[in-house]
Amino acid sequence: MMTLLYATSNPGKVMELRKIVAVLGLEIVAPHEIGLALDVPENGDSLEANAAAKAAAYVERLGDPDVIVLGDDTGVEIDALGGEPGIHVRRWIGRRMTDQEILDTCLARMAHVPPGERGAQFRTVFAVGQVGRPIALFDGTLRGEILPEADPLRIEGFPFESIFYVPDWGRLLGEVYYLPPAEKMRFVTHRERALRHALPYIRSLI
Repeated sequence: MMTLLYATSNPGKVMELRKIVAVLGLEIVAPHEIGLALDVPENGDSLEANAAAKAAAYVERLGDPDVIVLGDDTGVEIDALGGEPGIHVRRWIGRRMTDQEILDTCLARMAHVPPGERGAQFRTVFAVGQVGRPIALFDGTLRGEILPEADPLRIEGFPFESIFYVPDWGRLLGEVYYLPPAEKMRFVTHRERALRHALPYIRSLI
């Protein structure tokens, strides 16, 4: 039986994807659930490079053709900051940052940007790997705007979700994560869009 392994240690990501694939009749396992932990450096120069590196590392370590590996990377691209922080969300100031430091840095940098010029997007790239096959890449984006102040809502590991507002939804991105699965399906995130682009290929492997 084929296993779908999500190459991440971020519990929030695993929770989000599990809700998506459950509706589609698929199951995801996290590395720690099979006693596996790899520290794959995110030192590529693009989301594609980082996602592919994660998928390739787990495929090589497992060496099992019955496992399909999903690696991903997500960036936040703010229009008024020339696309920053991009792939460097967690190391925006040159060192590893806490969620609160990322929020504080973003709001300080955006303090003098007026309404109407605070556009931004989340972009996620999924890399799908399997023994004996080349890595396949799929991406998804979500447009929104950066709020001038952070909402009290916090999701560990997802700092931007408390300041990223999606006008088309009339909601913060972070609010969507707390909706019941049936209602949440109405709000398709960047990560979900990337995964949905990847699903036909994943199904062909299964």
